[in-house]
Amino acid sequence: MGSEEMNREIERAIVRSFGWAVIEFEAALFQKFLVVSGPTSLMTEDMFRRRLKDMEAKGYLTPVEFQGKRAWKRLIIESEMDEPELTADEVKAFLEKAKAMERVRPEKKTGDGLVSESRALATQILRSVEKAIRPSPKRVGTPSMIDHIEGMRHALAESREGFLEYVRKNLPRLYTQMGKLLDDNGEEMLLLSLRVIESGHRTYPPQ
Repeated sequence: MGSEEMNREIERAIVRSFGWAVIEFEAALFQKFLVVSGPTSLMTEDMFRRRLKDMEAKGYLTPVEFQGKRAWKRLIIESEMDEPELTADEVKAFLEKAKAMERVRPEKKTGDGLVSESRALATQILRSVEKAIRPSPKRVGTPSMIDHIEGMRHALAESREGFLEYVRKNLPRLYTQMGKLLDDNGEEMLLLSLRVIESGHRTYPPQ
């Protein structure tokens, strides 16, 4: 195994060490990494910290302070490590492509309809998560709320079952509702709505 491939495997192991978590304490993440990488790992804490810094530079992780301790926030899942994040321009291009396709198939939903549907669905998701995590909702877009949006998107990108399991563990009050949204709208539309939120469209005014 070449050095580049070995580095990639180490990075994958670090991302895998988060499990379903979006944020993890640095010390706990190191211990989980040792378990994931196996007893033959020769990684020290200093070496591990340098790896985290390298992954931060690549946009895979970002450091945060959580409960007064140093922690890391995962920005990507393992299956996405070889794929660029969907940017706002890419979302726009996707919707423009949908519009072009509808000119050929007018009986289907229009591109504008897709925009409206994904926006409405994103609004519904944000409001539901807001109510689930705080008894007195404040401004939409707080870090804890976006963490859940990212967590759901990461889980859904892997599988439908993973998405439902994330909701069951982290947002149990929304399990039935999110399951219905998934059934009614499909995985692609729900995933698009979550990615649109992450791409900068994080606040929607009340209707």
